[in-house]
Amino acid sequence: MQVQRLVVAAGVVMMMACAAVAQPETPAKQQTIAEQFVESKATPPLLQGANAANAYIAAWDSVSSDTRVIAGNEVDERHASTLAEHQTYVERLIGAAMMAKCDWGLNYGGGLDTQLPHLKLMRSSARTLTADATRLMQLEGTAEQRTAREREAMRRIQAVIRMSTHVREDRVLISSLVSAAIMNVGRQWVDERVRAGTLSVESAQVVLGTMRAVQTDDLFGMRDSVEGEGDIFDTWLKSEFGGADGPEKLGQFIGTIQGDGLQPPDAVISKLSREEFDSAVTKMRQFYTDNAKIWLQPDAPEQIARLAASVRDNAYGPIAMRLAAVLGNPWASDDKLQRQFEETTKLLEAYVVHNGKLPDEFRSGGEGQ
Repeated sequence: MQVQRLVVAAGVVMMMACAAVAQPETPAKQQTIAEQFVESKATPPLLQGANAANAYIAAWDSVSSDTRVIAGNEVDERHASTLAEHQTYVERLIGAAMMAKCDWGLNYGGGLDTQLPHLKLMRSSARTLTADATRLMQLEGTAEQRTAREREAMRRIQAVIRMSTHVREDRVLISSLVSAAIMNVGRQWVDERVRAGTLSVESAQVVLGTMRAVQTDDLFGMRDSVEGEGDIFDTWLKSEFGGADGPEKLGQFIGTIQGDGLQPPDAVISKLSREEFDSAVTKMRQFYTDNAKIWLQPDAPEQIARLAASVRDNAYGPIAMRLAAVLGNPWASDDKLQRQFEETTKLLEAYVVHNGKLPDEFRSGGEGQ
């Protein structure tokens, strides 16, 4: 089984969050999703009012792995047929997405090896729902039938928007980036149809209400994830490398997980005294705290760049030099994605106010403008 792990936050978080990961060939008997969660030591708890995580897992295990990855904005005849045959699965995904609470029960004790078995599945589920929304909008029929199908399509897009919130509270950067990717799937679907004038005003109102309901000043949980990763690293370093040989073990371990062999800082880490090691852990934790404090500041890019330089200059200790995530790119992505979200809400507002007609400034606009 191939699942995403927290280790990517130390260097390749953007690549893993933005690129599709190929499903490896598996033995004849595949694990169920529930079994994969057990293997990863993630245990979604039972919550009062139900936990969406458990509903997603049950939905994923109700179909084959091939069905789980139905995707694409352009729905061909084969995909359309498969989607039409699996409406029970689609409805189960929608039901899970509409639940208020979602706790994946992740085992953060693994530190850099924390497994995140839900991320690829959530992304593929979002694409399944948008593909089914596209299928419904493409069907011919009477005006009444088309109106009813558009209403159903909007339920799927609402679900995608809601799904984004179900990974943003994991408190790790890769989950926040996946949250943003899921939101973008739904947001771009809406944006394209509003600009083309193929969405009804009523549907625009429905989507706008859903987007407003999930909007916060930390829309994808990235700022919270900065603090969260600091907490995870702090706890893991103290528990996993707390013995007298902890510094030496960590120095050897880093070269292995980074894939670049031993580097000069690793030799320094290996030779730290226990007191020096604990101080280096504290300094690394402070790095994440300092990042979170400046995330919403007007000059955040400049401050983040200065912090990154401070890490390279050993101001936050040798452990931070090797393990602290470079947060400039996540900040820039967060800023861009939040602005795109706000632009789409303004687009929808204008579309509703002008009864399905966009003013010229919106017609000439576009992604990231």
